[in-house]
Amino acid sequence: MPLLEMKDVDTFYGELQALFKVSIEVDRGRIVSVLGANGAGKSTLLKSISGLLETRSGNIVFDGKRIDGLPPHDIVDLGLSLVPEGRKIFSSLTVRENLMIGSYTPKARKQSHKTLKGILKLFPSLHARISQKGTDLSGGEQQMLAIGRALMSRPRFIIFDEISLGLSPLVVKELYRAVKKINQEGMTVVLVEQDVKRSLKVADFAYILQEGKVTLQGNPRHLTEETVKRAYFGL
Repeated sequence: MPLLEMKDVDTFYGELQALFKVSIEVDRGRIVSVLGANGAGKSTLLKSISGLLETRSGNIVFDGKRIDGLPPHDIVDLGLSLVPEGRKIFSSLTVRENLMIGSYTPKARKQSHKTLKGILKLFPSLHARISQKGTDLSGGEQQMLAIGRALMSRPRFIIFDEISLGLSPLVVKELYRAVKKINQEGMTVVLVEQDVKRSLKVADFAYILQEGKVTLQGNPRHLTEETVKRAYFGL
């Protein structure tokens, strides 16, 4: 059984339909890439999974339990976490305070200090800036902080929304190394990205969205550049 399964999901913004009968599966311990251009439906898909948007039809099952219709905090409590696009750092809080906010669920709170130690080991540059305001960090360090905050809830499943957006290639390389390490430690990962080449390189499976529909899916090793382009751009 997949850890996450979406089946025939329709999602709307008011009367405007954004997802059309979308079905995806994410197996335990895998890295799955969800790719597509701006407006393809990527952010709508992850908001549907994480409870930030209500789905109109279809169902979403996480670890055998239906989660469509659940509020976001209950979904986080089940072990699913989101690193949002744009990082969403709390400007008035320090690095430590931004991280500790991520451990708000009762289960996570009990092990927050142990989890914090692991995150600071994963991202040593955050350790040196632990008492500084989150918004004093560079863009790359803020992305590390956003990832760390999501990890503080001790998830089994983590979604990254546009992890590489606006960052230098060197920083992106470091972040992808961290993603692989997180996955190697047993966490299931979904990468929602526009960076096709890098995302496909690390993924075990990929879905490409175009205008709210899945236009291609498969093992990245078996997808040709031509079929990816066609699915991505709708050519």
